[in-house]
Amino acid sequence: MRSNVSELKPAMATTTKASEQVESESASSKSAEGERSQDSANAASPKRRPRRLSSRLMMLARRTHLYAGLFLLPWVFLYGITGAMFNHQGLFPRIDFRPVPADVIRSEMDRFPTPESMAAEVVESIKSAKGDIALSLAESHQAEFTNDVMFEINVDGKKRVVHLDPIAKTAQLATHPPEDFKPEHRLSDVKNIRLESKPLDIARSAAKQAIDHAGLKSNADPRPFGWTKLNFLAMLNDEPVRITYVLKDGHVDVMTFDGQPDMPARGFFLRLHTTHGQPPHWNGRMIWSLFVDAMAIAMVTWGATGLLMWWQIKRTRLIGGIVMLASVLVAAAVYFAVFGFYARTML
Repeated sequence: MRSNVSELKPAMATTTKASEQVESESASSKSAEGERSQDSANAASPKRRPRRLSSRLMMLARRTHLYAGLFLLPWVFLYGITGAMFNHQGLFPRIDFRPVPADVIRSEMDRFPTPESMAAEVVESIKSAKGDIALSLAESHQAEFTNDVMFEINVDGKKRVVHLDPIAKTAQLATHPPEDFKPEHRLSDVKNIRLESKPLDIARSAAKQAIDHAGLKSNADPRPFGWTKLNFLAMLNDEPVRITYVLKDGHVDVMTFDGQPDMPARGFFLRLHTTHGQPPHWNGRMIWSLFVDAMAIAMVTWGATGLLMWWQIKRTRLIGGIVMLASVLVAAAVYFAVFGFYARTML
C-alpha cells in the first residue's frame, strides 16, 4: 500500500508540471494573440490627421457667425422693432388712432383735387404769377402726394390731429397724450449771454488756420456750422437744473432736472435707432456709437459668413443662387424706385 502511494507521487508531480506547462503555454499564446490583435487594430485605424487650413477657417467663420449674433442680439431686436415703429405709428403706440366714418368727410373730400389736377393748377398759377413763360407739365409728370394732409387742435390738454388720406379719401383722428416729461424753464428772462473767454472766436481762429493750411483762399470769415452745445448740471436755489449753452449764438436754457429724459419711452427707443456720430467725450453716447459700429461690421460679417456656409452645402447651391439672383433684382428695382421718388420730391 505504501509502495503504491510512493509510486503515485512522482506521477502526480509529473502531471502537475505538465499541466502548469500547458497553462503557461496557453497564457503565452493568449498574450501573443492579444498583442497581434492590438497591432492589427492600430494598423486598421490611421492616425488622426490635423485639419486643413480651409477647414479651420470655415469653423472660425461659423463660430463668428454664431457668437456675434448671440452677443449683438439686443441690438438686432432693437433695430428691427424700432425700424417697424418708424414705419408704422400704430405699433406700440402712445398715440390713439381712430378711424373717422367715410360719410363724415365724403362731401368735402370728393371735391379734393387729384394729384394730376393739382399739379396742372400749380403750373397755371406759376405762369399767371410770372407772366409769359414756357412752363408745362412733363409728359410723365408722376404727380404724387408725399403724405397725409393733417390738421391739429388742442382739447383738454391733449393734441388731436386729423389725418386725411387724399387718395383713399379716408380719415383718422389721432389723440396724442400729454407729455410725460416736460421740464420747466427757469430764469426764462435770460436768453443770450456772452462769455469773456470768447470760445466761438477762438474756434473760428483755429478754423481759419486749418483753412489757410489747406491752401483755401476766402475773403469771408468761416461761419458756424451746426449747433454745438455745452450741457451740464447746476444747482439753482438748492434745486437741480440742467443748463444748455449754444456756442453758435450764445443762447442759454436753464431747465428743471429730475433725472429723466425729455421724451417718453417710445421716443427714447426711436432716438436710440437714429443716434449717430461720436461726441468728443467718453460717455454713454460714445459707447453706444461703438456698438453701432459693431452692428455694422457684424451685419457685413453675417452676410459674408452666410455665403460661405451656403456654398459649403452643394445640394443648395442651385436654389440658393436663384434666390440670390431674385434678391439682387428685387433690391435693384426698389433702389431705383426710391431713388426716383426722392429725386422728384427732394425730401
